[in-house]
Parts: sequence; structure tokens; C-alpha cells
Amino acid sequence: LGRIDSLERQHEEMKMSMERETRALRDDIVSLKEANKAVKMSMERDTRSLQDDMEALKSENDALKWSLDRLASKARGGWEYPVAIQPDEYWHNKGYDNRGIRMLKNEFLEKLMKAVFQL
Repeated sequence: LGRIDSLERQHEEMKMSMERETRALRDDIVSLKEANKAVKMSMERDTRSLQDDMEALKSENDALKWSLDRLASKARGGWEYPVAIQPDEYWHNKGYDNRGIRMLKNEFLEKLMKAVFQL
């Protein structure tokens, strides 16, 4: 009879221990579900923000392409930078020497035109 009582106590202790572990696991599940929900909401916010950023970049890219096309069409059409057609006297009055004027007309604007034509 003493042995049965001992086994019943062990059984009750094991049962209580299992119930504590089950409650702890259920609490962990609830905590994990809450954490998962918070992470999911954060990811959805981040995703929406990234989508907004992508749309803004697409718009900016479209605007840049449009500007580039306009610039390239002007270059292909024989567009000249109007500053280059100023007489040397104009540049002298602005403080440029002959070398500076020559560099402006011959080097800078030529390189600019080549770069635009390569677009």
C-alpha cells in the first residue's frame, strides 16, 4: 500500500510538472505569435516604404531620361552653346585672358559637345 501511495505521489508530481511545462510552452507560443505579428507588421511597413522609394526613383529616372533625350536631340540638331559665340572682347571684359578664352572655346566646349553627341 505504501508503494502505491508513493507511485501516486510520483504520478501527481509528474502530472504537475507536465502541466507547468505545458503552460510555459503555451506562454512561449503566445509570445512568439506576438513577436511574429510585430515583425510581420514591421516588414509590411518597410515593404511599403521601399515600394514608395522605388516609385520615386522610377519617376526621377523617367525625368532624367526625358531631359537626356532633349539634350541629345539638341546636340544632334547642331545645337551650340550660346556663350561660345560671344566676341573675345566680352570675355576680356569678364577678366579672361587670351589663353582662358581659347581654352573655353576650343577645349571645354568641344569636350562638352563630344560628350553630348556620345549620348
